[in-house]
Amino acid sequence: MWTNAFVPALRRTVLTSLLLIPLLQACGGGGSGDGGGSPGPMQNPPPSVTSISVPVQTDDGWETAALAEVALAEQPLIDALNEIRRGTYNEIHGLIVVRNGKLVLEEYGRGRMYDGSPDDMFSPMMNFDRDTLHIVHSVSKSYMSTLAGLAIRDGFIASENESVLGFFPEHAGRFGTEKEGILLKHLMTMSSGLSWNEWDVPTMDFERNDAMRYQQAIDPSAYFFGKSLIHTPGTTFYYNTAGFQMMGEVIRRATGMRLDDYAQQTLFAPLGIRNFEWRQYSHGSMYLVGDILLRPRDMAKFGQLVLQGGSWNGQQVVPAAWLDKTTAPLMSVAYTGYKGYEGYGFHWWRKNFAVGADRIPAICADGFAGQSIMVFPTLDMVVVVTGGNYNLPEREHALVANHVLPAATR
Repeated sequence: MWTNAFVPALRRTVLTSLLLIPLLQACGGGGSGDGGGSPGPMQNPPPSVTSISVPVQTDDGWETAALAEVALAEQPLIDALNEIRRGTYNEIHGLIVVRNGKLVLEEYGRGRMYDGSPDDMFSPMMNFDRDTLHIVHSVSKSYMSTLAGLAIRDGFIASENESVLGFFPEHAGRFGTEKEGILLKHLMTMSSGLSWNEWDVPTMDFERNDAMRYQQAIDPSAYFFGKSLIHTPGTTFYYNTAGFQMMGEVIRRATGMRLDDYAQQTLFAPLGIRNFEWRQYSHGSMYLVGDILLRPRDMAKFGQLVLQGGSWNGQQVVPAAWLDKTTAPLMSVAYTGYKGYEGYGFHWWRKNFAVGADRIPAICADGFAGQSIMVFPTLDMVVVVTGGNYNLPEREHALVANHVLPAATR
């Protein structure tokens, strides 16, 4: 039986992270300065930006270039950096722009990052830079679906059409034949068909919020499979974070490896990613929010990998067919009031950004509080934003729509 036996300190950190959303919403955010939560607009912003320099060339695999070399207009991006400094988009910690495979803009700010600390859940005020590992929240989901494709490639999993229950033999014959129709792809498209209430009730509602109840269950997988089947699997989208953790457990069981070890071997090392953290239980299972911490430059590599059909530096790291499948809008969603999402693949969001009369298609890996990897195939561009917008979660998309995309479309 897969049990949730873990030390109380880790459990406190996990629950704290899950409680973060309603707490900040109820309090209207966290004020400014060194107090709790994310600060609002800066009272004394730094001097205005008047020009943009070529990012520093390092040995991390990125070639850097000037904006003009990749046909990006400078003024919209100068405006972007000045609006960030004024606090227009609240707390932006990092902005990366890559075009034509070259890193052309790199900017870092100041703020506080969620770290689960026992006092108020945030780090002290800090200056972010290119070597800061930043928490990516639900961007982690897109890494998970990529690892699923690699586990299929490596022969650990036959295909995404395998039954989830087949990886949990301890539940054989326990939940009926109907639930054998819940396949791995349904976990990744959040379409398991199970009755699940995660977004429609407060996170702190321990009695009704299924994500919280799943997390506290002695056997989380039994809680998951024990929910009523109310839709045919694969037909109805409903946000279900537990399915993400179940997929992580499937990969762990299939490969016999910790997720961070498997990710390092198959994904991060080929991309030249040398430093990352993936928070997991001591026995190797991933806890509910599944946070990875990465450098923004390395987040951009993941976006570029998608843009290049799974190749990096001449090596086919991820099968192109898998990325085509995983980023396709397989499920229709209607979250137009929340970042304008229109479709969902295997843990990838799809939407179109409106820039004047143009609609620019995007493939997005998005996480709470302003973490995003945005891939724009028609522009040959990748944009990464990190932030601490725990009270203004939509600001990173507005920043990109208002300033970054116009630089490429003028």
